[in-house]
Amino acid sequence: MPPITILTPSYNQAQYIRATIDSVLSQDYADFEYLVIDGGSTDGTVDILKSYSDPRMTWVSERDKGQADALNKGLRLTSGAVLTWINSDDTLLPGAVRFMVDYFAQHPQVDMLYGDANLIDSAGASLGLSASDVLTREVAVTGDFTLMQQGSAWRRRASETLGGFRDDLHYVFDAEYWVRMLLAGFRVEYVPGVRAEFRMHDASKTISQRRRFVDDWRQVIDRLYADPALPEALRRLRPAAQEFLDWQYAKIDYAARDYAAARPALQRVLRAGRPTRRVMAAVMLTDVYLGTSFAPLAAAAFRRLTGRNIEGVTPTLPGTGG
Repeated sequence: MPPITILTPSYNQAQYIRATIDSVLSQDYADFEYLVIDGGSTDGTVDILKSYSDPRMTWVSERDKGQADALNKGLRLTSGAVLTWINSDDTLLPGAVRFMVDYFAQHPQVDMLYGDANLIDSAGASLGLSASDVLTREVAVTGDFTLMQQGSAWRRRASETLGGFRDDLHYVFDAEYWVRMLLAGFRVEYVPGVRAEFRMHDASKTISQRRRFVDDWRQVIDRLYADPALPEALRRLRPAAQEFLDWQYAKIDYAARDYAAARPALQRVLRAGRPTRRVMAAVMLTDVYLGTSFAPLAAAAFRRLTGRNIEGVTPTLPGTGG
């Protein structure tokens, strides 16, 4: 039974998967099992997988129902006491696996750890740092948080209790899992530091399918607040969860210049949003009615003054910071 299992779900990422695999196999901690779960790629990925002969690495290539289904398959086919996954367009940094194993050995009460991630472009050039937030139950039930999956890890005992990822979710199944883990009483720990790289490119889901992320999260929120087991103190946060959804939909529609769709959500944020969002919503509504473009300028000014960009016009996807 290896101390740690590393999973890579994959589908048609031949352009990037070799860098992902090499980042795993070159780790300075060698006692791990590595499974690539490919969804039946047709772009040359399988030829790349066949080129490796490292005994720590195995792979399977067959059709599945998506990334969550692939990860669930990986959970069934592996045995490590600690679990982590790195997507087939992301990379682990040197020392990441040793850090995970050592941290869990030194902190037996911790069930999951996560940290920060470097953002890179399609060529591997740096785009800056994406820092995670400290996740509490109160923040978790709104979705208004950043938790970088890249470089995160958790104990198998948590999955044995929770079961697998929800395969009916295709965009926020990871964020939903972390929230479910936290609400079930497992200890989820933010450990600052960069242990992985998150590749941003036009074909990535985070870039190309923002609305679907938010649609998925709306399903999570509706189900969460319909659960009679949710404590009343958390149930009272339903308006904050709705405000987060309104704000994301408003920014997505504003960016798409679908002003008719953006207007109602912006008006709701203007009435009941947090102060900085109300200010931005007012500027965006001015643009909607006058056809101006003041909001990006206001967002840039906000960024210069505070060093933060979360209140700008770019959607913040649930749990990702994307």
